[in-house]
Amino acid sequence: MDALIKAARKSSQESGTGSEFLVLSNLYRLGINAFISFGNTKQIDIIIQARNGMALTVDVKSVRDYSSIPVTNVRAKENHFLVVVVYNRRFADLKSLPDFYIIPSIKIDEIQEIYKAEKRLLKGKLSNFKDQWHFLAC
Repeated sequence: MDALIKAARKSSQESGTGSEFLVLSNLYRLGINAFISFGNTKQIDIIIQARNGMALTVDVKSVRDYSSIPVTNVRAKENHFLVVVVYNRRFADLKSLPDFYIIPSIKIDEIQEIYKAEKRLLKGKLSNFKDQWHFLAC
């Protein structure tokens, strides 16, 4: 049983790390100066140096399938964003791009659902945030 839990956690960590670099690549393609934050217990995955000198922070969440996205540890703060990467069951298909949802963290409380004492985002409430990269291009 422990081996199954470790395998699932490793799989989750791999998709999470891959998603952080995928988001970083998209930011670079948009001309946005950004950096990956490294660490095991980090709450900030990417730091953006905005054109106006301010710093923006990004928390990247990813799911291989799609049911919902846990956001219990996401805190609402000015200049902090959540980028959700949804692979739609095509994580291993390199010809298929995932969906990206860019959400200001101050909006999380408005769109989250509570399920068994855990805060989650459901895809139906994310449509307005799909591909909204302009939130990060300050």
